[in-house]
Amino acid sequence: MRVLRPATALILSGLAAAMAGDTGITAPATQFEAAERYETNQGGAGTYHGSANANAFSQPAANITLEQRLDFFVGNGFFRRIWVSSPSSTTSADGLGPLYNARGCQNCHLKDGRGHAPAANWPDDNAVSMFLRLSIPPRDAAEQALLAQHRINTVPDPVYGGQLQDFAVPGLSGEGRMAIAYEEIPVVLMDGQEVSLRAPT
Repeated sequence: MRVLRPATALILSGLAAAMAGDTGITAPATQFEAAERYETNQGGAGTYHGSANANAFSQPAANITLEQRLDFFVGNGFFRRIWVSSPSSTTSADGLGPLYNARGCQNCHLKDGRGHAPAANWPDDNAVSMFLRLSIPPRDAAEQALLAQHRINTVPDPVYGGQLQDFAVPGLSGEGRMAIAYEEIPVVLMDGQEVSLRAPT
């Protein structure tokens, strides 16, 4: 007889309960102080069980091998690296540019997480963790077909490419700056509470 680990047994019991019509699994959550009974291992065997702090996204999956952990930490080193323009005495980290959005992955994805929308217009917030996607309308039937089939999501601008590069190596200029203006829009929620959402332009 095979003995299941407690987490596996809990997941299987949750599946069995769901198939039996137990609505406790699919009912809306009412308490948010701790994980619900069936959501403690949302990533399955790969769920990270360390402290849920600002570095949680920087941790490897729990179920990878020692060799895969080594690959993860080498890759994370590249993710944190600050790149410099070439030629440089730092040959292992050169090659930046000529145009770019940031000198390192982590400049936009702080702590390996998502970036943030600018709080205001340049220069109040430089939007370093948000870039502007550029696109033009499809120019022919072939590009229309690629868009319709979702083989491409956008048609890059023929001069600027698929996104605005706002920085450049010394001696060159970036392609431009993104400026965002916000309009506050009041929204009434279902419970009658009024909140304010920002619509960007």
